[in-house]
Amino acid sequence: MASGPYRQPAPGGRVSPASEPRYAPMTRRTERLLRILRSVPVLLLAIAAIALERPWLLGAAIAWGIGVVVMSRLTARSLNARLKALAGTLAREGDPYVAQRGLEALVADARGYPGFHSVGLLFLGIARARGGDVDGAIELLYVVHEGGWLERRVVWQAWLMPWISQLHAARGELDLAEEWLELARKKLPPERQQAMVSAETLVALRRGRDEDAVARIEAYVENAAPGDPVANHFALLRAFARSRSGRPLPDDEVRRVVADCLASPGRALPLEKWWAELAAFVETHSPPAP
Repeated sequence: MASGPYRQPAPGGRVSPASEPRYAPMTRRTERLLRILRSVPVLLLAIAAIALERPWLLGAAIAWGIGVVVMSRLTARSLNARLKALAGTLAREGDPYVAQRGLEALVADARGYPGFHSVGLLFLGIARARGGDVDGAIELLYVVHEGGWLERRVVWQAWLMPWISQLHAARGELDLAEEWLELARKKLPPERQQAMVSAETLVALRRGRDEDAVARIEAYVENAAPGDPVANHFALLRAFARSRSGRPLPDDEVRRVVADCLASPGRALPLEKWWAELAAFVETHSPPAP
């Protein structure tokens, strides 16, 4: 089982996603057993062909085996295409509720394919976070982590660990957020370290290190590609950090940044839902109601 920082159990009265079968990742023992069971018909047909001296049964065994492989690959290809489309919806700041519906269906269909299932749960957790459900999101991400299927996949760990960290930071659980950042620094190679910028910035802001947060954001923005989908997210955090540090941006610029964030249905993380100080900042600079 994957190891990570200790965290508190699900809040009282809340059902953990791990208790719902469609969310619980398949164990490696179960996955091995299913692979063995899929090969049983092939073995039985081959034994029957030899015992009964019916060569055509051997052909049936070969055809069955090929059919199982082909169907498995076709299903995996279909799951991969659906996953890419739904991940693309989130990456393009699409509606997180639309993505959630698609990801719920994918997770239900992919349980027999633990890798796809775990990645689907990862993106479902992110979609929930972007929709404002931080508790549901963090529970799902822990399910993915504890399942262990993505443990050796650096590309997915670069999503998983920073997201767990920043969701803890969003809830004000800063010690846990920093523990996950430290784990990410140890496990992620240098070319993946940039994935931690949002979590590091949020922790710095929550700790009151406003100038540190501004420096991290400006370093990231300087190297970001044009049209970066999280540009609005960092612009809001920069405006907030500058305001707290006594170097506020012009009011018109702050209002534009806030308006752009609020107008995006799939913004990176609606932090003001869980952070009263940021909520007050957003409310103060929000465009007037029509």
